[in-house]
Amino acid sequence: MTGKRNSLVKCTDIKSMLFGSVLEVGDSVHLRGHTEALAVQRRKQLFYAGEGDLRSFSAFHKPIPLPPVYEPLTIKDKINDIPNIRVGNIHVITVSSASILHIGSTNHIAMEARVKHIRQISQTI
Repeated sequence: MTGKRNSLVKCTDIKSMLFGSVLEVGDSVHLRGHTEALAVQRRKQLFYAGEGDLRSFSAFHKPIPLPPVYEPLTIKDKINDIPNIRVGNIHVITVSSASILHIGSTNHIAMEARVKHIRQISQTI
């Protein structure tokens, strides 16, 4: 980032922020959001001991393949004559699961969400 910037926000109305979410107003250097969740849906409310061990599911430890970038990247120094980010009203229902609501600029962003969905809705459960 070059130079000092100001983030001017009139009003931010957020109904709920859950599970490690962040509201960041202003510039930042690094932002990282990470969440892991196990979502189990059953016909009946049954809970088994030990079924929440995320290490037993490959979805939580397999490497995530990143697609190659073929476009050439050109980074230019930008001079902001008026270095203000002006925002009027922001209305958000929910920011959840390590999400980031960011008003400003950043150099590096890394976001990762791993969710394993299990649906067990047969009559035998």
